[in-house]
Amino acid sequence: MSWLQNIRAFFGKKDELPILETPSLPPVSEPQIQVIEPVVEEELPHWLSSEDMLRDEGVIYGLSGTNPEEKVSIIHSIYKKHLARHVQSRDELNEKIGELNLILENKNSQLTDLKSKAATTLARQEGEENILRVAIGLLLSLGMCAGNYFLIREGVAYGFPDESQWISWGVFLTGMFSLYYATAAIHNDDKITWRRALEEFGMPLAASVFVYVQVIPHMVWYKSLAFLIFTFFIFLVSGKLLLGSIAKLKKEISVYKQNAALKADKKLAETEWLQDMEAIEQAMEKIRLEKWKIVSSLNESEATIERINSDKEAVTNLFLSEYHLAKNYKDKLSGSQISKILNK
Repeated sequence: MSWLQNIRAFFGKKDELPILETPSLPPVSEPQIQVIEPVVEEELPHWLSSEDMLRDEGVIYGLSGTNPEEKVSIIHSIYKKHLARHVQSRDELNEKIGELNLILENKNSQLTDLKSKAATTLARQEGEENILRVAIGLLLSLGMCAGNYFLIREGVAYGFPDESQWISWGVFLTGMFSLYYATAAIHNDDKITWRRALEEFGMPLAASVFVYVQVIPHMVWYKSLAFLIFTFFIFLVSGKLLLGSIAKLKKEISVYKQNAALKADKKLAETEWLQDMEAIEQAMEKIRLEKWKIVSSLNESEATIERINSDKEAVTNLFLSEYHLAKNYKDKLSGSQISKILNK
């Protein structure tokens, strides 16, 4: 028979007093907490896991007039220790989920970048390439310069038969003075100064006139004049054509290399990059599966923590309810009756 039933039996023999009913509470049994490895469940003290013993504790505290806060603090302390490992497990699981989320974010960023790179590569068009045409133009320019040199050497040979080769090179390089400028004056829209005009036209004209003077005694006037005009314009144009062809060839080679690299990248986009994307997606799927396993364990851990906290509140309320009920009956009992009840 419980202490509360003993008190009611005493009052039922002498006075017909209204009986205060104890609030209906769900039976408090030993919490069956689902353990998440490696968390090991610790058993609660027997007086805390047994509802009858907890009620008796409340009655004893109520009849003896002891402050219940000390017992409540003990109950809270026990449950706090009981929860510690579950809270630690929850924090570790949250940390692990955070790490997996970070890995997923990095993997997703890699996948997005690779997809964007592949799409951009496949959408790019190859540049127009004229390397063969420019190469032929360069060869023709070289042939033009070579022909002009031999023509000059033939003309210089009339006046300097013994040193015609070296003198011809000097005249040829002098006439090719336009090579020293990036663009010819005839191809430039800027205003031409008299110094620029003298350099651009004076040097080729002087070289042509020099050759003209060598050939005029040996040729009819119209052939000599044709010699002068032809060499003069070859000097003006051939140098610019040569430099322009070299610059264009360099540009076309760069376009050729870019096209070759683009073809290689498109091949990679359809093979290796595609395999890399599939590998990243598979890795992300594995991480998601691992994450959801941890999330499931985390939900169980949080449910366990919430249930233990609910049990703590229920146990505390049950103890305080019995305490207040016994305290209310204490004034209606004599000392001997209280002593008799407590000693049973």
